[in-house]
Amino acid sequence: MRTDAAGPPAPAGASWSGLLAAVALVWALSAAFTFLPWWHAHGLYLRDAVRVEGQWWRLATAMWVHLDGHHWLADMLAATGVLAICARVARVRGLLLVLVACGIAVQLVLLRVPAIAWYGGLSGALHGLALWGALGLLRAPGLARLTGVLLCLGVLAKVWVEQSWLAPVAFDPAWGFGVVRVAHAAGAVAGLLCWVLQEWWLARRPARENGAAA
Repeated sequence: MRTDAAGPPAPAGASWSGLLAAVALVWALSAAFTFLPWWHAHGLYLRDAVRVEGQWWRLATAMWVHLDGHHWLADMLAATGVLAICARVARVRGLLLVLVACGIAVQLVLLRVPAIAWYGGLSGALHGLALWGALGLLRAPGLARLTGVLLCLGVLAKVWVEQSWLAPVAFDPAWGFGVVRVAHAAGAVAGLLCWVLQEWWLARRPARENGAAA
């Protein structure tokens, strides 16, 4: 009988059909909240509407709202790339859960920043998903691990360069509006917390299974 401890299981990735379905869902949901006027008006994060009028659903919908077509397309292309990379080591349900969790976490942080009266966009949530997926890729062999290292370094370097703790919002002439840099940092922290929570949960699973089998 072998007594050596088994290594960590190989990460299970998403199927191509599942990945395509997830990408299509993200594109469709974002398009609806961006281009349909009623959805856009009621989905955008508005600080006063949330805090004063109790429109708390905006914390879950703001990530899908974009300010114009260029903003939407840029985030959708980024989302497609991040989802495709992270799908190497995660199933669709996990990808979408982390994306939504990071998006809501970003909005909760923005509630603590009075300077940000309104917000829309998926970039904060994508920073979180990218870091969460990159940490998972570190366990994969070969090129996938290298991709994880580069993605981790890229997210951390971007957050450091933006230094959102000094200026949470910075006007970008190329976009024509203020980029909420603190959303990127908040999303990255949320992604890290999701990964830590996931690892804690997975570490407890064998103990629970052994206890049930005893």
